[in-house]
Amino acid sequence: KNASVMITGLACPRVCCPRKKKLGCQVELSMMPDAFDDQYIGCAEETDGIAPELLKEEKSKSSVFSRVWENSEKKWELVKKKISLPTGFKDAHGRAIIAYSDDDFHSELNEAVRENGTSRARYMAHFQFKFKAFHYYLTRALQLLRGRCDVMYKRTVYRGVFVSFQHTGSGHIRFGYFASSSFDLEIAKIFGTATLFTIHTCFGVEIRNFSHFQEEEEVLIPVYEIFSVFPGQEGNSFVLRSTNQTCSHFNCAYLGSESWAEQEKYLGGNSLPQGFHKAKSSVEFNKRISHLYRK
Repeated sequence: KNASVMITGLACPRVCCPRKKKLGCQVELSMMPDAFDDQYIGCAEETDGIAPELLKEEKSKSSVFSRVWENSEKKWELVKKKISLPTGFKDAHGRAIIAYSDDDFHSELNEAVRENGTSRARYMAHFQFKFKAFHYYLTRALQLLRGRCDVMYKRTVYRGVFVSFQHTGSGHIRFGYFASSSFDLEIAKIFGTATLFTIHTCFGVEIRNFSHFQEEEEVLIPVYEIFSVFPGQEGNSFVLRSTNQTCSHFNCAYLGSESWAEQEKYLGGNSLPQGFHKAKSSVEFNKRISHLYRK
C-alpha cells in the first residue's frame, strides 16, 4: 500500500491503522488495516461507467450473489415509489442496500471486505475480492443517503455480536466492514451478547425502508468511519463515539490509484474539536458533544 493513509483530508502515517491483535480467545478492536476501504472520492462518475459490466461478471461467478441481486429488483421497484431519494441516487444503489440485507449474502461480502485490503493486487485478483462493483454501489449508496452528523449522532444505535472483543489501548477504531446496528437494544442482543456496542455514528444510515427485515430497525455503518472507544457500563460492552472522520488506505483503486494526494480536496466530514479526543470518560465526552450539538 501507499505509505500514508487519509483521515478526512489530513494525511496520517501508516501506523494509524495498527495490525489487528488476538488476545487469547478475544479479538482486539483496532483500525482494521487489512480492510478494503475505498471511498471513491473524485471518481464516482468514471466508476459508474465501469460498474454495470463489472457487476455482470461478478454475478456470473457467484450464484448466491446473482440470486440476491436478482431478488432485489422487485422490492426496489416498490421501495423507490414510497421514499424520497437524493440527487444522483441510482437504482443500483438502492438494490445494493436491499441485497446487503439478505441473510444469505452479507457475511460473504464482509469477509471479503475485511481481508482483501492488504494490497491493490489482492483487491484486483478476481478469486480474492469478488464484489468490486457491489462494494462501489453500496458505499456510494451510504454516502448519498448520509444525513447530518448533529442529527444522526444523537440517535443511539446498538450492535451485538458473538465475538468477544477487547480494547487495551487508547487509539481509535474502525469496524473495517459494513456493520449492521439497530435502534432497538433488544434486537441487537439477538445477534450476540459476547460483546455489545452502544454507538453514536455520523456516517451510519438508517436502511429500514430498504431492508428485507424492517422490524430490525437497521442502521448500516460504513467500513471507514473512525470511532473513539469508551468502556460500557456492564459486561463486555463498549461505547463508540464517532469522530466525524474517516480513514481509508485506498481511493479509486480499480482505476489504478492508491494515493490520496490528488483527492484530498474532495474529502468531506469535519473532525470534532480537539478537546473531545482528550475526554477521559464517556460521560465527559457526552457532556462535550451535547454542548457542541445543543438544540
